[in-house]
Amino acid sequence: MEIRPIPLDAVRALCEQHHGYASAGGVSVYAWGAVENGRLVAAWAWQPPPPGAASSVCPEAPAGVLALSRMVAVPKSERELRHISKPLKYQMRRLIDRGRWPVLVTYSDEGQGHTGHVYKCSGWEKTQRAERNFFTVDGKRTSAYSNGSMRELDRGGLTTIQRWEHWVCKRGMAAVWMEAWGWRRVAVPGKKWRSGNQAYRWEQTARQAPWEHREAP
Repeated sequence: MEIRPIPLDAVRALCEQHHGYASAGGVSVYAWGAVENGRLVAAWAWQPPPPGAASSVCPEAPAGVLALSRMVAVPKSERELRHISKPLKYQMRRLIDRGRWPVLVTYSDEGQGHTGHVYKCSGWEKTQRAERNFFTVDGKRTSAYSNGSMRELDRGGLTTIQRWEHWVCKRGMAAVWMEAWGWRRVAVPGKKWRSGNQAYRWEQTARQAPWEHREAP
């Protein structure tokens, strides 16, 4: 079994076949797949969460939050991989730039029968739990937030969502952690957002963090 980068379309195609939401988002920071004998048997997609969700998880540095937006696998009878928590943990500790993304967040949907067992096995911490509306497009579950704005969608009903978090630094220290790794918010010359405000991007201005921050816990 090999973990390799894959197109987001490949994640979406696997979700359409084997995920309860039957869909995936339109953007990703990372997308990886588990491949056995040339066949994709599991996939993960990571993207920044909506601003409100990011601020709720990490108010001091919402830009340092990355969400596991999709995790999907073919049935166990069709793969050799027994525990998808292992490749998930490998991504969290080896593949994701945890200097840029010190805080990870994901959610288990109890309405889909999910207990979050995979997250528990890979080291996530269970935090908030709440009843939420869910939305659909053509019968498929989707987020009301897309491409920076809220959408008008059909309400599908209510479900209970459990939030899970994984931090590589102490709570309240994410901004300091990112700065120690050389990440800065810098203005994009000559570019403004649709609101008219100055556009910014995150750049790593130092390639190597100070020794005391070099290794993520």
